[in-house]
Amino acid sequence: TSEFGKIFVEVIESMKYIFQTKNDVLMVTSSGTGAMESAVVNLLSQGDEVIVASSGNFGDRWEKICQAYNIKVNKISVEWGKAVDPKDIENVLSTNKNIKVVFTTHTETSTGVVNNIEAIGKIVANTQAILVVDTISGLAGQKFLTDEWKVDVAVTGSQKGLMYPPGLAFVTVSEKAWKLVESSSLP
Repeated sequence: TSEFGKIFVEVIESMKYIFQTKNDVLMVTSSGTGAMESAVVNLLSQGDEVIVASSGNFGDRWEKICQAYNIKVNKISVEWGKAVDPKDIENVLSTNKNIKVVFTTHTETSTGVVNNIEAIGKIVANTQAILVVDTISGLAGQKFLTDEWKVDVAVTGSQKGLMYPPGLAFVTVSEKAWKLVESSSLP
């Protein structure tokens, strides 16, 4: 209905404010994990190489999703309770030019660690790779500046930081990320 259309547009525009982005925001009827999977399958093709920078259970979830689609994962794993060192990401990117995506987590639910997305974004922005961030528990609870921090894709779910019932997810997509979407061949 036209009433639904107005609400839908209002929600999308409000989410742009919450994400602090001018990029496209998509609404997905799924959990946060569904939004994570949608990021993987819409950005990559079988055999592509990625970095997964993990500081806990949900960072590890990026790895599991990628492996399910035969994506080659270069994993940077830190002890639970510690943040990812952005220099570790920089080191892998400088030695492997095949990396298409860097996946990481803003606020790791399993440990409460907040990763330095701003520093990671500056590093990734200087490469051909894109940065994809799970901010499911972090968005609205921690500072998150999608555009300023050069995050190409950010995913969130309604049930954690946004404090709404589960079942909706939101994804931001930058122009740089849309180029990968155009060439992705995963189902």
